Amino acid sequence: MNGWRTIFLGDDNPWIFLAECALRTGLMFLIALVLFKVTGKKEVRQFSILELIVIIGLGSALSDPMIYTTSPVLPSVVAMAVTLLLYWAVNKWTNRAPRVEAMVEGAVTRVFFDGIVELKALDTEGMSPDEFFGELRALHVEHLGQVKAAYVEIDGKLSVFFHPDDEVRPGLPIAPEALAAGDASATPADGPVCCGRCGYTVVQGLAPSACPYCEHDSWVPAISFVRVA
Repeated sequence: MNGWRTIFLGDDNPWIFLAECALRTGLMFLIALVLFKVTGKKEVRQFSILELIVIIGLGSALSDPMIYTTSPVLPSVVAMAVTLLLYWAVNKWTNRAPRVEAMVEGAVTRVFFDGIVELKALDTEGMSPDEFFGELRALHVEHLGQVKAAYVEIDGKLSVFFHPDDEVRPGLPIAPEALAAGDASATPADGPVCCGRCGYTVVQGLAPSACPYCEHDSWVPAISFVRVA
């Protein structure tokens, strides 16, 4: 009899420990929710925040009783049940309350529009301009003039809308070697130039010493090729 009690409850744990286990799980669920909200969508790519919490919680609760004799079965069962119950309840709540959904899961964020990288929005999503440019390169984007708008979805993925070929405008080339070759004294005498950080484009006249949008001081000659998928 003591052997089964050890397996399911542990040697020294009273039955009330199962209630404590449920409380601990609820607290850790909330802590994980806050932590993932703080770290940004980039850290939960391909999963929603709730899905990732459930995966982590279930994985830990399942694995410990499998390999540790000091981890009884019933507290792990309680932890899994509470995790799934909280996941179900929060999902129901967010489906009925859009504001709660935005608070828990986050909202879709526009990070690029009208030729300009929206740096504050990008920073909110925990993504640097270089990482953003890398995401665009993976979608066969050669310069920002090919892109109409870009959004970070609630699961951290980047969604991009493209200009049709006949509407492509001069834009910042995002190849690493082009960005590294920026010149603080560049002028649009031989064509438009772009801010090497946000993509702001100067078509005519002398480029200012610092970008009026982001105060970056490196300018890169624009290109205007159409996109080849």
